[in-house]
Amino acid sequence: MTSSGLASVLKSDSTQNYIEVCNEKCIFDEATSTSTVAKCKVPKISTIYSNENFEISLPSENLKGNMFGTAEDYEIAFDDKMLVKPTDTNSECHLGMSFKEGHVAVLSQVKYFLKDILTHKEIYVNVTTF
Repeated sequence: MTSSGLASVLKSDSTQNYIEVCNEKCIFDEATSTSTVAKCKVPKISTIYSNENFEISLPSENLKGNMFGTAEDYEIAFDDKMLVKPTDTNSECHLGMSFKEGHVAVLSQVKYFLKDILTHKEIYVNVTTF
């Protein structure tokens, strides 16, 4: 970052004066900083760009979390079987998976069921894209 005096401020008290990137503290790099340019090292942060260019986090199929949902058979959303449909179609179903603190997941596939698609196709035609 280019700013006169910023490096001095960061160096003087790094516990009070620091820069955050994506809620992660950027560690001030005194050796490469100058009086007009402050440089810091960012910890590994998983983004689409960093994953593709630096392999920070590679895709995996082993989501291990605590599943939850409002329907009786919400677990089928996580069963890897795309053609198994829910038996309870009378109400909305909310579901999800929680992970231990500091961990997240990125979805690459979603199983979604349209209620009454065969009996009320007209509400989906020319509106929904698959």
